Amino acid sequence: MAEASYSQIMIGRAMTGVIGLQEIIAALHQDGMTPDDPALGVQLLSEFSKRNYVPPTARAAYEEALRREYRRYVEAQRTGQTGRLWRDARKEHRPWFPTLFEPKCDGCGKCLDVCPNGVLGWNADETKVLVLEPYECAPACQRCAQACPLGAIVMPPMAVLHVRTDSPERPSTSDCATCGSKDCVARKA
Repeated sequence: MAEASYSQIMIGRAMTGVIGLQEIIAALHQDGMTPDDPALGVQLLSEFSKRNYVPPTARAAYEEALRREYRRYVEAQRTGQTGRLWRDARKEHRPWFPTLFEPKCDGCGKCLDVCPNGVLGWNADETKVLVLEPYECAPACQRCAQACPLGAIVMPPMAVLHVRTDSPERPSTSDCATCGSKDCVARKA
């Protein structure tokens, strides 16, 4: 049996590692399943659950995320785009990405207009903005938060960028990995 793909997708508010999603989506697409097919969610969850644990209380969130990934795949196939590529695997040690407070979001979309990396996207109804690709957020970028007139988006403190990415759990005496300074105040904080 061939080794299954591994990817990370946003499920609810958490980046979640999943196994075999690319193969599941490709097979359903090859079978002619459309993104609007009412049976899509059930089929995605059924196939996905064979290799991944889906908490019973989170089935709706998983189904929404899987449907979103399927729509993205179909759109990429239609336009000839390639799959998503993360630029820097070390980003999971530098948690720089927006946090969106959904009750405050009025769906104006101004944040989507200014994000150059596709970090944000619409929910299925296109009424609320979601953080879909947190690892694509450029370090220190705050464009989406600055564009939000309601303050529904916040960014982490700049100090999170001033850590060593090769061993984040223990302090280092060498230069800060972000600014290069031995005397970085943020790194020592």
